[in-house]
Amino acid sequence: MASQLVIYSAHVILLVLVWLLAYTEVVPILSYLPECAHNLVYYAPLIAVFFLAIYAAFNVIYGVATFNDCAEAKSELLSEIKEAREELKRKRIIE
Repeated sequence: MASQLVIYSAHVILLVLVWLLAYTEVVPILSYLPECAHNLVYYAPLIAVFFLAIYAAFNVIYGVATFNDCAEAKSELLSEIKEAREELKRKRIIE
């Protein structure tokens, strides 16, 4: 089973290869497209980076907005801190 990185890399390499073939006109894709679509092909990497940045920003905002508090985890962590302090005091590492 391939990892997500391998799958993602395969898709990106394929898209970059198709874009390079169209941009360098090795495969005459641009001749079949209307004149206004040529700029879309030329600026496709910049457009892709722009949309990836927007996706990442919204993903982070959504993650922060839906982040939930765990009251049980907080109380458990505070009790572990208290136990650790008591143990350090017993060993006379802290006062």
